[in-house]
Amino acid sequence: MTLVLVFLTVFLIGPFLFKALIAVPPSLRAIRALAAMVLVTFLIALALRYGLLRYWGDSAWLLGAIALALWAAWIGVIALVVQALRRADPRPAMRRWSGVLGAVGTTVPWFGLVLANLMRST
Repeated sequence: MTLVLVFLTVFLIGPFLFKALIAVPPSLRAIRALAAMVLVTFLIALALRYGLLRYWGDSAWLLGAIALALWAAWIGVIALVVQALRRADPRPAMRRWSGVLGAVGTTVPWFGLVLANLMRST
């Protein structure tokens, strides 16, 4: 059941969040805002991990919150790269392909999770 919930989250929310992050026209201001978002979400994950160290092994909610923060940072990094590429090459083909590949890239952590689960069960 947990893997189904994670699957739906990753394959539904991830691409929509990515699409929302790249909806803004590529500019230096948009790139700076994305970089700030990536930094903040990464720092939140670090703060949760090391700030609540005594609960690390006991709380599944804490692990989930850290994973979500790292995943949001991952999506932000992909959006940051896409915006930089779109700023460097404003042609429609770059816009189309960077959007498609970026949306697919948001799902990469799912495959890592499934592979880790597969390796644990064998």
